[in-house]
Amino acid sequence: MCKIVNKPYGRRMRARSPSYPLASLYLYLSDQCNLFCRHCWISPGFSQSATNGIPLEHLKKTILEAKTIGLQSVKLTGGEPLLYRHINALLTFLAGEGIAVIIETNGTLFDRHILETLQSCQVDQISVSLDAATKTIHDEIRGVKECFDRALDGLRLLSEYGFSFQIIMTLQRKNSQEIQALVSLAKELGAGSLKINHLVPCGRGKEVFRNRENLRPDELILLYQTVERERSSHGDLDVIFDLPVALRSIEDIKRRGTIECNILNILGILASGDFSICGIGQTIDELRMGNLYQNSIVDVWENNRILVDLRESLPRQLKGVCGVCLFKFQCLGACRANAYALNKDLYAPYFLCQETYDSGRFPVSRKV
Repeated sequence: MCKIVNKPYGRRMRARSPSYPLASLYLYLSDQCNLFCRHCWISPGFSQSATNGIPLEHLKKTILEAKTIGLQSVKLTGGEPLLYRHINALLTFLAGEGIAVIIETNGTLFDRHILETLQSCQVDQISVSLDAATKTIHDEIRGVKECFDRALDGLRLLSEYGFSFQIIMTLQRKNSQEIQALVSLAKELGAGSLKINHLVPCGRGKEVFRNRENLRPDELILLYQTVERERSSHGDLDVIFDLPVALRSIEDIKRRGTIECNILNILGILASGDFSICGIGQTIDELRMGNLYQNSIVDVWENNRILVDLRESLPRQLKGVCGVCLFKFQCLGACRANAYALNKDLYAPYFLCQETYDSGRFPVSRKV
């Protein structure tokens, strides 16, 4: 159980007011996963055993330093974050520090003990991956037999404990006909929302694209339009179709805003202790920015040349269609990690928008 402790951990550091506050940390607690998803963009190793990851004392120290430059929330991800050996102690610490927590998990490792900790620590959001309502399709995509049943067991436990959780699917050709069935299943399980992510050609996802098992931009947009038309039938379930804002309808933008990754206010910490703009540092060494064992997170955040360059150059130096997009000041070019992975250029256009533009389907009204 999570016990809120007000006792200070170590020496409190004086809060500062940087021009770009570090609002959120993405903590990649484990570089291992108990599943082997065919589309995973950071390609963690396969393991079903608990992992040590970053020593908890080092992680606590870094989080306290990050609070002095604006830290308000953390996202616990991986790999599979529930493989992190110190997950319960970390959750207790974060609750005691008043830091909001989001967890992204495959849902197969939930048990009553971890759910009691999550409940007492008042975790803000839990997102669970479920790629199909059909067992064979989900298990094939996730690479491990019976993981569908284990994920459903975990989701039912979440519902039993009263959590409002999100289900996430990663859309590809293999599961593109599963959306309606997954909407029904999500409602049956008591999910608060269903998020439909488009596949990105990073990590293992590159192989999916090479085999042409991804959906083309025009196919994605048609599916998006279908989901939008059927919104009234979703009831209380919030269905979120993840597309760059320039490709979404005005009604959708008015309803939920731009919902883009704010790269200027987040930082990732990998299981190795390395800092990076996000988990992309697990596969691209040049986007690592020092290590919490040797470097102060305050110094990295304020002085690292990659972060300083992004602040000075986004969105002004965006290239391709992103440079002429009406939404570039809100979107900041969508995922910069993906742009770099594909082009070795942090200012390259986002692949999905550029492909849509090159095929003549980019909305003319969205260009400056």
